[in-house]
Amino acid sequence: MRIAPPTWFACALIAGAASLAQASVTYSDTEFSDSGNAAWVMEQVVIGTGGSASGVQSVFGNPGKARQVNLTTGSAGGDTIWGFSRYGIVMANRYDPFTQGAITSITWSIDARLSGGGFGDGQAVELALKQGQIIYGADYHVTGSSGNWITLGGSGITAADFHRLDGQPGSPNFSATGAPIRFGFASGNSTTGGAYATEATYDNWSVIVNPVPAPGACLAFAGLAGFAGLRRRGR
Repeated sequence: MRIAPPTWFACALIAGAASLAQASVTYSDTEFSDSGNAAWVMEQVVIGTGGSASGVQSVFGNPGKARQVNLTTGSAGGDTIWGFSRYGIVMANRYDPFTQGAITSITWSIDARLSGGGFGDGQAVELALKQGQIIYGADYHVTGSSGNWITLGGSGITAADFHRLDGQPGSPNFSATGAPIRFGFASGNSTTGGAYATEATYDNWSVIVNPVPAPGACLAFAGLAGFAGLRRRGR
């Protein structure tokens, strides 16, 4: 006579499967501190003859505190400057595809406004990440030049949507074999000739990572299911 496993055990298996399928990871910040574990770090990517990028905490947020980004282009036609504002300096602020699951897609948003200098489109803004020593961007937007706060972002963003900010070919590795990732956002300007400077302010940054179950989690769940099978056969 075969005896079904207890109802509570079956429920546990179902709950485990649901949690593995829905374990999205969120990174967000509204303070943009310059120090501590959640500090924001600026990294520059220069294409051409020159340019510079800097970032600092601002008190003119939407509301409260924010991050101010200043960009200056080079003077030669085609010069491009990207400033990668990277979130966090400790392991808790990074995403590891091996232990947390391969990434299926990303959703993100940020508030932005041009707060000084510039014209036309203001600053370009993209979701950005760093994997290894390479910085990537995706989902292109602009702040505009009105000076008003706008919300930018997108969803369903995959590895194929990203490009290297240095202009070289390549995309990030979102599989379970990929290196750990740090997220943030990129601000950019380019010139057709003659240097210029822009200042933009950013607030309410959020990134949601949608993963598949991590290999370790899948093995653990398989072991649990196997144990249930052994109990049934043993009886």
